[in-house]
Amino acid sequence: MAVPEVSRRERKKEETKDRIFQAAFALFKQHGVEQTTVEEICDKADVAKGTFFNYFPYKEAVLRYVAETWFVQAQDESTAIFARPGRLAPQLIRMFSELAAFYEQERTLAPHVLREWMQNQYSGEDEMCERWDELAVTLIKKLQESGEIRDDEDAERIARVLQSVHQVTILEYVASPTAPFPLRNELRRRLTLALEGLASSKGK
Repeated sequence: MAVPEVSRRERKKEETKDRIFQAAFALFKQHGVEQTTVEEICDKADVAKGTFFNYFPYKEAVLRYVAETWFVQAQDESTAIFARPGRLAPQLIRMFSELAAFYEQERTLAPHVLREWMQNQYSGEDEMCERWDELAVTLIKKLQESGEIRDDEDAERIARVLQSVHQVTILEYVASPTAPFPLRNELRRRLTLALEGLASSKGK
């Protein structure tokens, strides 16, 4: 059976985008974000400058591709979590804590990745940020349906509360000159505290 032309095109676009990201990421780690030029990224990725700008509006925007890979991972893992027996909250906390491993492993690039995300998070114009928000609300509704957290509060408001805990913890970690705590462990503890405070009285 022939593969549809659209599928081939989309796969090729994703491969090109990933190649640009991998080239940029390697150069950023080697020389720093500020010192790396778009021209150097294009040379390493073997793409034309115009091709680069088809995928990324400016150099630092390449780092936002990290959030796209995290989103796909979060979607897949949360689907698997819902299919398994047992309480959902501890598994989701573990998932979101582990997604933050990048900030521990790449401390030199972490501030740039976090800055790119925060600049676009509340613009109302960023598709990836909107998809993350939608996923967060979906997960909260699942927790409400399972009776693990209160259902007398709006799911979007609860999602914002938990997003704030998650983001401020990462910001505190990234902004500190030396690591103030093991990030993934601290995220697990703080998110657990927040969810315990939101626990449904029906389940007590």
